[in-house]
Formats: sequence, C-alpha cells, structure tokens
Amino acid sequence: MSVVAVISSPRKGANGDTVVNAMAEAARSNGKDVNVVYLNPMKDRRGCQGCNQCKTKGRCVVNDDLLPVLDAIREAESVILSAPVYFGCPCAQYRLLEDRFYSFLNADFSSNVAAGKKLAVVTTCGTAGAEELADKIEGTMAKLFGFKPVGKLAVGGSNPPDAAANDA
Repeated sequence: MSVVAVISSPRKGANGDTVVNAMAEAARSNGKDVNVVYLNPMKDRRGCQGCNQCKTKGRCVVNDDLLPVLDAIREAESVILSAPVYFGCPCAQYRLLEDRFYSFLNADFSSNVAAGKKLAVVTTCGTAGAEELADKIEGTMAKLFGFKPVGKLAVGGSNPPDAAANDA
C-alpha cells in the first residue's frame, strides 16, 4: 500500500479523525492505495518491551495488534500520523505506537527504514499545544528515521470535537 494513515484519537468523528479521513480520501482520488488504521479499538497492544530483539531481527518481534501497523509503516511510501494533545503530550494510544518505533533503529541507532518516506502530521487539542506536538512528531520522524515532512496541520484553541467536520 502506498499510504498508511494512523488515527490515535480515542474518539471517532473527532477533529483528527475528520482531517485524516479527508486527507485519505484526497490520496485515494489521486490513485493512491490508503490504509487508515485506528489504534484505539485494538485490544492487544503494548509499548516497547526493551528486549532489543529488533536490533538483531531487523523488526519488532512483539506479536500484538501494533505489529502489522509497524510493518505497514515500514512498507508505505507515505505516512500520516495523527494524535490529540492530552496534558501537553500525545495521547496514550499514540505513545504506545511511538515507543515501538524503536524497532526502526539498528543497534548503532541508524535507521533501518527506507529514507525519504513522505510524512504528514495532524495534531488536535482543545486548548494549546497542537503546533508544538506536530513539530515534535515531525522532528522525531525526520531526524531519527529519515522521513520527509510534506505538511502538518495543528488544530487547536478551544475547538469543539466536531469543529473540523463543520469547516471545509
């Protein structure tokens, strides 16, 4: 598949969900295969276990619902990552996935993911912090793994959860 879109918000229909699905639809209309992944409904998901087997196996070995997401990101040409801001940080659902990005690093901390994957970041919040979180996610993915940022959208400032749905 060419695009993997990860929605980490626990609320379906919230701003991040709406924005990412609009982006996914635009990609589909341009002939891209898009896989939209919702993290919250996954029942078996764990953060990095620190086992370091990924350093010898070349990929994460924790066999849970996040493993296919990691594999899809590894194979995709483009990735959309989204997260709402909770207390100045990404939500827990995103953090579990982000911890597992450790498997994208070799033992010498060089990336084992093909450089140049296109990256779009979507962050949302009711108050402040969306822009800062978008910058952090974008920076991490670019610096550690060689992703190529192509855009980010930070929706914040006391928006109701359905603000994006009402704002074309």
